[in-house]
Amino acid sequence: MAYLQNWDNKIHYSDIEDAKIAADVELLNKDVALLADDTAVFTAHLDADNLPEWDAEIAIKLAEVFAKIDLISPRIHNLSVYVQSVATIDSGNVAAKKLISVTQNIGAAIGQAFAPVMVFLTRVSDGFIDELYKTEFIEPFKFKIDYGRKYKDQLLSVEQENLLTAMAQNGLQTWGNLYNELSASLTAEVNGQTYGLAKIYNMQSDTDRSIREQAWRGTQQAWSGRAETAAAIVNSINGWRIEERKKRSVITEYHYLDEAVRDSHVSRKTLDAMMSVTYKRRDIGHRALAGIQKHLKLDQLKPWDLSAPAPVSKAATYTYDEAIDLIAKCFSAFNPEMGAFVVMMAEKGWIDAEPTDTRRTGAYCTGFSEPREPRVFMTFEGTMTNVTTLAHELGHAWHNWVMRDMHDSQTQYPMTLAETASIFAENLVRDYLFSHAKDDDARLLIGWNDAEMATAMLNNIPARFDFERELVEARQTGFVPEPQLVELMQSAWGKWYGDSLSEYDPYFWATKLHFSISGMGFYNYPYLFGYLFSLGVYQQKDELGNRFNDLYTGLLRDTGSMTAEQVVMKHLQKDIEGEAFWDNSLDMVEAAINQFEALDSK
Repeated sequence: MAYLQNWDNKIHYSDIEDAKIAADVELLNKDVALLADDTAVFTAHLDADNLPEWDAEIAIKLAEVFAKIDLISPRIHNLSVYVQSVATIDSGNVAAKKLISVTQNIGAAIGQAFAPVMVFLTRVSDGFIDELYKTEFIEPFKFKIDYGRKYKDQLLSVEQENLLTAMAQNGLQTWGNLYNELSASLTAEVNGQTYGLAKIYNMQSDTDRSIREQAWRGTQQAWSGRAETAAAIVNSINGWRIEERKKRSVITEYHYLDEAVRDSHVSRKTLDAMMSVTYKRRDIGHRALAGIQKHLKLDQLKPWDLSAPAPVSKAATYTYDEAIDLIAKCFSAFNPEMGAFVVMMAEKGWIDAEPTDTRRTGAYCTGFSEPREPRVFMTFEGTMTNVTTLAHELGHAWHNWVMRDMHDSQTQYPMTLAETASIFAENLVRDYLFSHAKDDDARLLIGWNDAEMATAMLNNIPARFDFERELVEARQTGFVPEPQLVELMQSAWGKWYGDSLSEYDPYFWATKLHFSISGMGFYNYPYLFGYLFSLGVYQQKDELGNRFNDLYTGLLRDTGSMTAEQVVMKHLQKDIEGEAFWDNSLDMVEAAINQFEALDSK
């Protein structure tokens, strides 16, 4: 059958001009104002000499506030997702651009209205919290409150927290918005024709090396031509974060890596252990690249070869329908419900994958709150990489789907644990295809994917992490100009790629969206975490047999209400603050590269 390749979001709004949008915006603004009135009393409590103890009056006020949050949050989330979905597939849509700003302002207003309550709950006594936790309405918010209380030293006053939130709308977030608009508008020329960068990105996986090089160089040229703007974006975003951390460091220092691990619900010990083991074993990625170079019969491996397809007699290409059916079959071999879910996503128009000239670059999974429905975006043009990317995003969607009956507060998992389900899904596809391969070409295709994944995770992701660390350090002493950004990126690639590449990617700091995401710094190491963590989880699949699916589902459902360390200890009885867990996962990566090298020797 022919599956839908475009989103069907008409359950929410007919189009971006729908009068219901304006009505919803007006109603949300009124409701947020009422919420602010209800929470103002908690600011008065904070101004008192002594914080109050638990009593019935406060209990009633808190219950009312949390009930209103439960009513408001899904509505602003739905509106934001809809507006962003339009902007994603039609990057020049003026109405969508305006509404993005509107929804961001409403979101900021909600944050400001709710701030007095969260500051209050962060500062009250343990005895107050003990009484609060006896009430039913607070149950879904316990983890969020407990986690916030760990960072009470970094908490500012309500006025300061609200000022930061308000200022960010036309400051911090604007820089991220600018990057999105810029990336969607840039074009480059390949073989005499001009294309948007989303389409050109896929050309970097072309079988023709000259096309790959043109696509890579075209992307470099497009961004280097806007290098001043790109440099202003990364400098402004990081400059903002540095100043904010200074304000939060009055009692105890708030290091930029403390902020990074806080967002990811992991400890510094876990991050250090993972990065240390990965650096010691980065040669696994080098071996993967050496095998790729040998297969391609190249004297040197260049940056435009990093996404080269496997050199098989007949390049594997897939129609969109074939890709959906293939992924559904691979998922079904593990869990029939997971396979049926993929088909449902495609049939209902919950995936947008049709190549168009107006769409943004990249791939992601998002979703509406009411009703709880995931959405996937990517640009599908038939490559094996496209298939695994689609599987990756559908893994995210499945993660959201198994949590659809839970309270929204309990489904807000960090990026580290988010990548678990996506990479697990990729592994399902790769393992299924390898075990069902009928010839050497089919096996090489999977081995090739393993090799590209290994070097992406063990060399590229850590290079991003080290670059961002050096960028933050440099930015603390002043503006970091384009030449220095290039130098920092070259150095990071040199540290992690070594001589496995003959040259590096000097403008990766501009071409890669992750460095210009305003909402989260260090949008890099969570991919490595998810990759290695998912392998540790995946290893249990065969050992536990029929019991594994329940374990896996339970693990996914806990990702929004536990730290990563707690999730792993509960479900796997493993300590991820030590190096042994990560070494074990890297053993699995090495085994995959051994298998790839064995194919290479035939």
